[in-house]
Amino acid sequence: MDNGHRHASLRITGIYLVVGMLWILFSDSLLTGVVSEPTLLTRLQTAKGWFYVAVTAALLFWLIRRYSQDAERTEEELRSRNEELCMVEEELRQQLDEYEKSQVELHETNQALRESEERYRLLFSSNPHPMWVYDMETLAFLEVNDAAVAHYGYTREEFLAMTIRDIRPSTDASALEVSVARARQCPGLDLAGIWCHRKKDGTLLAVEITSHTLDFGGRPAEVVLANDVTERVRADEEIRRLNGELEERVQARTRELEHANRELESFSYSVSHDLRAPLRHIDGFSRMLLEDYGERIDATGKGYIQRIRSAAQRMGRLIDDLLQLANVSRSELEKRQVNLSALAQVIGLGLKQIEGREDVTLRITEGVMAFGDPRLLRVVLENLLSNAWKYTGKRADAVIEFAVEEQGSGRPVYLVRDNGVGFDMTFAGKLFTPFQRLHSADEFEGTGIGLATVRRIVERHGGTVWVEAAPDHGATFYFTLGEEEHPARNSDKEDGTTP
Repeated sequence: MDNGHRHASLRITGIYLVVGMLWILFSDSLLTGVVSEPTLLTRLQTAKGWFYVAVTAALLFWLIRRYSQDAERTEEELRSRNEELCMVEEELRQQLDEYEKSQVELHETNQALRESEERYRLLFSSNPHPMWVYDMETLAFLEVNDAAVAHYGYTREEFLAMTIRDIRPSTDASALEVSVARARQCPGLDLAGIWCHRKKDGTLLAVEITSHTLDFGGRPAEVVLANDVTERVRADEEIRRLNGELEERVQARTRELEHANRELESFSYSVSHDLRAPLRHIDGFSRMLLEDYGERIDATGKGYIQRIRSAAQRMGRLIDDLLQLANVSRSELEKRQVNLSALAQVIGLGLKQIEGREDVTLRITEGVMAFGDPRLLRVVLENLLSNAWKYTGKRADAVIEFAVEEQGSGRPVYLVRDNGVGFDMTFAGKLFTPFQRLHSADEFEGTGIGLATVRRIVERHGGTVWVEAAPDHGATFYFTLGEEEHPARNSDKEDGTTP
């Protein structure tokens, strides 16, 4: 910039010097040759001087103005280029920042990659299960871990000279090709299932294969983890064999049970006909003794005969209850909608007529419906209601109730409640076992079969039965009947009470 100013100054000065010298030289010579009068010559020289000053001033103005314009243009160009340079500098600075940032990210990525590779190599080499990497095109082993070397018996060098075909039976060749082709088409994780492998000594293994595709040195490869499940497979085979034997035994046992059931039916027939007849004879002849020869028999003898009759009658009831228990276990269920309220009403009225007790209040919830075998459900209600009737015999204000409640799941729970003698819940576990009673026959008659029959019927319906009681505070028997197809109660009907 300073050189440009210096050159311009020298150029203007040189032009001015040349023009001035030429003007003085030629103008003086011209005037001297044309004008000889001194006064006029002096005036003309003065005018020439002013003219020279005016011309040179105009020339200087033009030169300086041109230089100024050139300088302004140059300065504007310099300013524009300076702005461009600033923009370029800013772009270069941003690019440099981005480059430095990318270098940092690249360094971090490389560090993470090295750490990942180190972890992968550590997991691969130290994994307790055999692992290897194989080329998906040539099927050659590319890398194996120590567990594979130890488990299969090959050295690392032997492995790397083999393909994955070499550790499989020849019968698996086609299946292996299909598996590898599937892995090529669907890269990623593959749970290939159980395969058969062969060790160096010829031992066959059952292994569960898990694999994942990867890039190994620029080659498409797959890393494989082989979990030896030989013992598990053998155990499964043994379980299947034992299940087969068990099924055969069950079938044999079923045949035996069917045979035993046929014999039991035959025995039941014998009991119902052959044993009842002697019992009827014993009871009948005992009654005839009392009626025909009562006057000849003293009070002690009459007591003995009455005890014979009671024992025969009790034996008859026991036979009936045993037959009923056997029948409810064998008979087919014929399920349909049953009005339990109507059944309970009929049974309750029948008990009143038989027992002749008018002091018992029956509270039966109306509209209670259940899905089950009507014949067997009648047996359940007969046993529970007669049981309640029996154990309220000493109550002057006896109340027996039949109702239904709902569990939290909406499942109906049926109940028979009484305010009888009750019992200690410590002994509740005995109630539903045949021949188990909580009271003596002298206190309350019975065979100990009724509640066992109730339990068997309820369980055949897929339900459960239980009891809650307290001494002198009565008992409540609850039961369910499995899945109900319809609501257990018509809520539009009210409870019915029979005094």
